[in-house]
Amino acid sequence: MGKPLVRERTGVSRVVLPGAAMIAVTFGLARYGYGLLLPDMQSELRMSADTAGLISSGAYVSYLVANFAVVWLTVRFGPRWAVGAAAGLASTGMALVAVADGVVLLAAGVMVAGAAAGLAFPPYADIVDAELPEGRRALAWSTISSGTGWGVAIAGPIAVVTGQDWRSAWWVFVAVAVGVGWLAVRRAPSRGATADRPIQLSWSWFVCPRSGPLLASAVLVGLGSAVWWAFSVDAMRQAGISATSARIVYAVCGAASLLASLTGKVFQWLGLRTGFMISVALLAAALVLLGTGTARLPLVVIAAVLFGASYAAVVAAQGLWSSTVFAERPSAGLAAVNTALTIGTIIGPAVAGALVGQVGYPSVLAAAAACCALGLVCAPPRGK
Repeated sequence: MGKPLVRERTGVSRVVLPGAAMIAVTFGLARYGYGLLLPDMQSELRMSADTAGLISSGAYVSYLVANFAVVWLTVRFGPRWAVGAAAGLASTGMALVAVADGVVLLAAGVMVAGAAAGLAFPPYADIVDAELPEGRRALAWSTISSGTGWGVAIAGPIAVVTGQDWRSAWWVFVAVAVGVGWLAVRRAPSRGATADRPIQLSWSWFVCPRSGPLLASAVLVGLGSAVWWAFSVDAMRQAGISATSARIVYAVCGAASLLASLTGKVFQWLGLRTGFMISVALLAAALVLLGTGTARLPLVVIAAVLFGASYAAVVAAQGLWSSTVFAERPSAGLAAVNTALTIGTIIGPAVAGALVGQVGYPSVLAAAAACCALGLVCAPPRGK
């Protein structure tokens, strides 16, 4: 009985905690911190909504490039190198944002920080496969995926405390990234479980009848969800909600994402298909609720809870789904899913930023909800 307990503790310390912390830094801080602090950055740097949307899309472009690079980096050198590169890019990018004196340097920092998320997530697919027994992988993966929620939940209070001093908030983010990165690199294995299972990665391996629905759902969810991450705080501010309240709502969204750590068990109980469809439906409902009740704080809080929990659940479901579709090389398969998600997230903020001045946030958020709802057509196959 001692050996399983030791292995369980080792799995938590080597895999789950560092993995969740890295996702918290690279997604919750480096990637989504931009949307949280956007209104004050816009004011000081005199940045229009169009420009803000383009910068957000630019971060997703760098994320997309990183998704391609991480496949080679993980296969060639192992997951530890990819995790270390992710930590370095997150720290560097956020430092550039903190010292930005104009839109150009801000955009550069946001793009560098955005690339960190693309390098951080896929290696943990290999790490989970290498370090944990099959029966514990679903719960471990859903917990790591919920790391985004930890990051957003931490970022919100930091932004409230620093107030309009958004540069100080970014410097705190940098300090957190350095500490977490050091821990994660120390804990990451040098090689993944698939190192001795070489496969020929080709276009037909990534895009095939089995992967088609998975990749299509990722594009659609990316289209809709990116509008929330980029513009929810600004939508609340324009509707009359105070800056402090909007940031607290953003933190509530992150805290709600932590519920996704339970989805591994829920998916085992309901089946991946049913769990996925419920999560996507709630994600669309959250965007509709934000669009229709933007000026009413109680409704916005409910929307934030729904969005945070359902978005993290959808990401966890896609990760579990990907591990079955791309079982031969989990990290490469997850990179493909993230690439599909990124295609949607590149388009979403740019289009939303261009349209918001013409039709307003309620219509833009309704359109985002419709994109997510279309993901119901692309669900995992039946069966638990």
